[in-house]
Amino acid sequence: MRFLYEETAAGIRILRSFGGDPSVVLPEMVEGKPVTELGPYAFSDHIDQKDLEKVIETGRFCREDGETADGTDENLSVSGEKVSEVFLPETLKKIGRYAFYNCRKLKKIALGGTCMDVGAGAFTGCHQVEEIWITVQSDGTSALREILTELPETIRVDWKKEGLKGVFWFPEFFEEGVENTPARILENHIHGSGLRYRNCFARNSLNIREYDELFPYAKAWEEEGVVLEMALGRLLFPVELGEKAEEHYLSHIREHLVEAARILTKEKDYRSLGALLERVKPDREALEQLLSMAQEQKDMEAVSLFMDRLHQNTKIKRKVFEL
Repeated sequence: MRFLYEETAAGIRILRSFGGDPSVVLPEMVEGKPVTELGPYAFSDHIDQKDLEKVIETGRFCREDGETADGTDENLSVSGEKVSEVFLPETLKKIGRYAFYNCRKLKKIALGGTCMDVGAGAFTGCHQVEEIWITVQSDGTSALREILTELPETIRVDWKKEGLKGVFWFPEFFEEGVENTPARILENHIHGSGLRYRNCFARNSLNIREYDELFPYAKAWEEEGVVLEMALGRLLFPVELGEKAEEHYLSHIREHLVEAARILTKEKDYRSLGALLERVKPDREALEQLLSMAQEQKDMEAVSLFMDRLHQNTKIKRKVFEL
């Protein structure tokens, strides 16, 4: 992988990426200086070709490790639909305007909390983004809200702060213009709970308590699979999770335990499945339903886990009976 860059007063600005890998990891340091900026249209196919050719002729190149390198063929540009995931360095402070414009196959992006400046239209047209990894600053601030407002689809956010990890799902939303003929106006109707969730920020910091209070709206408006992912994320990574909110999530999982377990078995996440059973503490009837589901899927790892739980449940009942 090669990166076209230029020096700025603050550090290094990455202008373009070249190579054959759709997964791009930008360097943190180049020539001993921090990478602080992603240039305009850096991953977009809509960059002005004449400007790009000029910069390639006069610009400098480096590798992923930050060491300087020779030039490269501009036809190897990793941009547009060639990009699937991008890992931005913790040192980055700015994403240029339209940096990811129409990167239609971009699915994942990772960045740090020091990146607080997101240019206009940076993620316009990125309708396949599924996951954001973000490490926020010590006070919780980041550019997460700015990014989410440009991405109306359902997105999972892996959130980290000083060693703590949270998983927050933001449901989709869409706007619809509905004509009010008698009033001769066009009304803007918003569907889904996603906009409410994207508004639960205060001073660029996710308000986790407000996020949890919105769960009834998600239950009313979103598909059950999304609602279960939201509840699982909060219970398995319970950062700043209050008792009332915890009980709401647990209650919903208990009502849909087989479906919730199916999500985790599909992902082969047996560690989380075991942790979920510890939190939910299902009775024998529920465990038998889970075992039946695992047997139907021929998932022997899950079968073993549920049989162990059934055995433990039986031993506990015997002890109580003996007393």
